Amino acid sequence: MYTGPANIYLSRHCKTAWNLDRRLQGTIDLPLSEVGIKEAKANVAAIRDLGVQCIVCSTARRAYETAQLYGASLELPIHTSPRLRELDHGQWEGRIAKELLLHPDSGYAKWLSDPGCIPIPGGSESVQAAQQRAAEAIRDAALSFRGESVLVIGHKHINALLMCALLNEPLTTFGSHLVEDTLPHVLAADAVERLRSDGEQGARRTSEFIHRGPH
Repeated sequence: MYTGPANIYLSRHCKTAWNLDRRLQGTIDLPLSEVGIKEAKANVAAIRDLGVQCIVCSTARRAYETAQLYGASLELPIHTSPRLRELDHGQWEGRIAKELLLHPDSGYAKWLSDPGCIPIPGGSESVQAAQQRAAEAIRDAALSFRGESVLVIGHKHINALLMCALLNEPLTTFGSHLVEDTLPHVLAADAVERLRSDGEQGARRTSEFIHRGPH
């Protein structure tokens, strides 16, 4: 009997000190701040109510620590995937977003309006490549945990790129999918189901999910 793909909830990691300062983190591997730890603990009740059965998260420290707090409270297994990591923000990393927006030569404002129109200065991958890896991670989670409810913990910009892919929208809609909130939202079942078309390839990638245990 066919079992449908997983029911997937997408969320962002809880806050680090740089999140509170509105600094771009990208590849910088910061831990959660005290505010972020409290935020994660406050989110547990909502995640429990969703009936989540396992967690898949980015390998970045801030995402994994968020997953650990949820997993410890709810006794959930945790799996990590490097394909959910945040974009490399290159020369923008460590910069305050508002200052970049006001700087006429930074290119950040133009990039936010259409991240496919210019490369990130000093970045190591294109947004198209990042979008593809994130979509592959979601597809493989949907196939690997069929019939389960899965919480996926990613990052602000990679999640926005993912939403553009899932909704089949152009990158010019990227800004409308930037979310500061860390509570999960469900991904449309039909959008996740479309990713199943490459199921055989996805099955071969299952081993890229690294099981980290219940805590």
